[in-house]
Amino acid sequence: MSRRAQGLTLIEILFSLLILAFGALGLLRLQTELLHSRIAADDYNTATNLAQAALEQRYAGRPALCANNNFAAAGAVIGGEPRFECRAAIRNGLAVVSVRWTDSDGSARELSLSAPLRLAADGKP
Repeated sequence: MSRRAQGLTLIEILFSLLILAFGALGLLRLQTELLHSRIAADDYNTATNLAQAALEQRYAGRPALCANNNFAAAGAVIGGEPRFECRAAIRNGLAVVSVRWTDSDGSARELSLSAPLRLAADGKP
């Protein structure tokens, strides 16, 4: 048996550690992407809930959220600044509520929901 077959050389060990390090960095990057995706999904869910609540308040005749045509603070306030802003408008017989926010990447996002102003007697628009 030759002496070379008895163990690993320093080069082989360093190469193995390099491959292991690249794998670990890939997992860390994946974890970061998953965190940003979860935050974006939470933001979208909050915006949808705010818009839905504003539409329901309008149906009830008490528009407290999004009561005007200009974007105004609504929802969670973080660090003294509003996290979400909303506005309401009436267009073509529809109540339209728009919610905007800035996501964790710094991009501006906006969501709009609309519903008929009045429901028919059978509860259908």
